[in-house]
Amino acid sequence: MKIPLRISTRKLTLSKSALDSIKNKAKKLEQFYDKIIACRVVVERPHRHKNHGVQFHVSIDISLPGTELAVKRESNEDLYIAIRDAFDVARRQLLNHSRKRKDKTNKSMLENLREPELADLELAEEEYYGDTAYELDYA
Repeated sequence: MKIPLRISTRKLTLSKSALDSIKNKAKKLEQFYDKIIACRVVVERPHRHKNHGVQFHVSIDISLPGTELAVKRESNEDLYIAIRDAFDVARRQLLNHSRKRKDKTNKSMLENLREPELADLELAEEEYYGDTAYELDYA
């Protein structure tokens, strides 16, 4: 795994299988966007709620060149489901970010390849024949 991963916990200790699950899911994020600078995962167990029982909260912050993506507080009573849901949201955000960057790049490339307009054409006189010729100016 190329990306530096930092896992933090609050009010609980993660088992080895939970740590492995987080590491594997973070490694899979590289498949969707390969320019990830850092990934921070916070797993916490706040106080017991009287109606919902123990809830696990998982937050993920992903640093990318020029921006940062955040998944805030995916909650569930099962730790593994909370981890899965948080990384699913992170994957969707990475795919959206990647698609937007690709669309932006494609638009700029298409603008550079556009057909010259009549205003871009400059008239030039040929010395020998006296005919009018068009020179294309792409600058």
